[in-house]
Amino acid sequence: MIKKQFKISSHIMLGIWEIEETTEQLMAGYDDKELEKISHYHPQKKAEHIASRQLIQELCKEMDIPFHGICKDSHGKPHLIDSTHHISLSHSFPKIAALINLDEPCGIDIEQPREQLARVKNKFLNEKELERCKEDLERLCIYWCAKESIYKMHGRTNLSFKQNIFIDHLKDDKVFCCIKKDDIDKPVKLNMQREDQYIVTYNL
Repeated sequence: MIKKQFKISSHIMLGIWEIEETTEQLMAGYDDKELEKISHYHPQKKAEHIASRQLIQELCKEMDIPFHGICKDSHGKPHLIDSTHHISLSHSFPKIAALINLDEPCGIDIEQPREQLARVKNKFLNEKELERCKEDLERLCIYWCAKESIYKMHGRTNLSFKQNIFIDHLKDDKVFCCIKKDDIDKPVKLNMQREDQYIVTYNL
């Protein structure tokens, strides 16, 4: 069920859903054609899929924009069908985070600090970032979420977490980052907030 909704600005809205329902409860009344498409999914993935669509639908309702479903492009980035507005989704069971931005491409990520991030930190952090994070799982989680949010915002295309997305610094509830690739040198500012034991980052 939807736990929280945040009106970030006149054109940005964020929602958090916590899956407390069984997969069968979520499937009840859901579109038969959509259920057929995900019939091969693992029950947990099926629950995440349905809940994320219902969350986006509710955010569209709050933003007074029509909802005709969600499709994905060739890179796996979700889009609203027949709409120019932008969305992003993230899930870390049992929580789901969704973002709608009426004007600009957006990216959101939700994650819980966990040991796995420490095991793979060399794959997504550069030397300066590694030195700042050390073994701090919460900071590692913030850096991971920030890079994932930017990757989604960029369209999930041709960006290396380690070589193209850089975390400059954290200040209060903001993460200051930049994208550097070829002739691109673009600063990006993200919001960061805590939801229970989870970290959420998203672009403004």
